[in-house]
Amino acid sequence: MTRQDPNSFAGRVALVTGAARGIGQTIAETLAERGATVASADVLPAGEWTNTLGEPHSRHTLDVRSQESADTVVAEVLARHGRLDHVVNGAGIVRRGPAATMTAESVTEVLDVNLTGTFRVCRAARAALAETSGSIVNIGSTNGHIAVLNTLGYCVSKAGVMHMARVLALEWAPDGIRVNAVGPTIVPTDMTADLRVDDAYMTEKMATIPLGRMAGTQDVADTVAYLLSPAAGMVTGQTIFVDGGVTIH
Repeated sequence: MTRQDPNSFAGRVALVTGAARGIGQTIAETLAERGATVASADVLPAGEWTNTLGEPHSRHTLDVRSQESADTVVAEVLARHGRLDHVVNGAGIVRRGPAATMTAESVTEVLDVNLTGTFRVCRAARAALAETSGSIVNIGSTNGHIAVLNTLGYCVSKAGVMHMARVLALEWAPDGIRVNAVGPTIVPTDMTADLRVDDAYMTEKMATIPLGRMAGTQDVADTVAYLLSPAAGMVTGQTIFVDGGVTIH
C-alpha cells in the first residue's frame, strides 16, 4: 500500500491570521505550496497586503480584538471552502519601553491582541476543527521563555500563547484537535525593523544565538507546517523554538 505524503495539505483548508505580510504571509504561501486552500486573515487594509495568493484561496478582514469578528471570519471560511482543518494564530503587535514608564493601557493593548486575540480565534474555530480532527499552531516567541528588556507586554503575551497551547491541547484532545506553538528568535520583518538598524543591539543579540543568524520567515513557516501536518500526528501541547539555540543557554 502506498503511504500518503504526511507533509501534503491537499484537500485541507487552513486559516492563517496576521497573514498580510511577514511571518504570516510566508506561512500562508508555504501551506498553499503544499496543497492547502488558505484563508488569509488580517486587520490591515487591502492596499497594505504583500500576500498575493489568488484563487482558490481567500482573504478575510479580521480584528482579533473582537469575538464577533473572529466568529464571522470562521463562518466565512466555512461558507467559502466547506471545512476548516488548520488554524495558525499569527496576528500580533509589540510595544517597547521600560516597564516603569509603560502605561497599563499599552500593556493591555498587547495582551488583548496577542493573547486574548489568539484565544478568540481558537474558540471561534473549535467546533469546525472538531469536525475534521484539525490542528492549531500559535506563534509564540523566545521572549515568552526568557526575560527580555523593555518588552513586558510582548513577553507576557507570548508566554501566554505558548502555555495556552498546552491547556487547549489537554482540553481539546477528546475532540481530536492538536494544539502546538512555535517560538522564533528575532526574524527580519517589519516588527523588528527598528531593532535591526541598531548595531549595538544586533551585535548583542547575535551573540545570544549559537547558530549566529536570525530566523528567517521560511524557518518559522516550515516548522509551523510540520506541526500542522499528519507528520506531527502525535505531537500536541508542545512549543518548538525556532531560535538557533537561544533557549539552550
